[in-house]
Amino acid sequence: MRILVTGVKGQLGHDVVNEMVKRGLEPVGVDLEEMDITDAGAVLQTVKEQRIDVIVNCAAYTNVERAEEDEPTADLLNHKAAAYLAAAAKETGATLIHVSTDYVFDGTGHRPYTEDMATSPLGAYGRTKLAGEEAVKASGCRYLILRTAWLYSEYGNNFLKTMLRLTSERETLRVVFDQVGTPTYAGDLALAIFSLIEAGRYTG
Repeated sequence: MRILVTGVKGQLGHDVVNEMVKRGLEPVGVDLEEMDITDAGAVLQTVKEQRIDVIVNCAAYTNVERAEEDEPTADLLNHKAAAYLAAAAKETGATLIHVSTDYVFDGTGHRPYTEDMATSPLGAYGRTKLAGEEAVKASGCRYLILRTAWLYSEYGNNFLKTMLRLTSERETLRVVFDQVGTPTYAGDLALAIFSLIEAGRYTG
């Protein structure tokens, strides 16, 4: 099986590639230097040349605050790039595993969100990620969309690493406590992705 992983320098992309190596699979990992996911032609060419069976899209514009100031760039990476990957999957018969976010909801719910609940993003990040989901669904490719939240790992920057660093530097911390989330270990999500790939649980 030939698996293309986008965003390999990010937390999840790093762990997905690690999981592939553990399973004896040869990873086809790309970041912007190897394949520009915002270039539809480059995406299709890579998927064709590498004879890709499954695309795992871990690439995203994830800076929530900055997305408010630069929504066009967030839209390019979170929406249009997802559409290009989906189009390439459709043309080549590949399957797209697209990673999205809980930010597609407004956060006012008091019970766990399910797949069929109405979406209502409040900001640019959520809007662009939801647009990416919709583009994947509309493409006609085989796909699976996974929504995750509060991703953390040993790699990159995340809330857990920030708290660990601050507790070693300060005696007391001041943090907001008006947010509720479910921290997700990237290694666990990578395992879940492969269990779904092996089970063939796709839509389309």
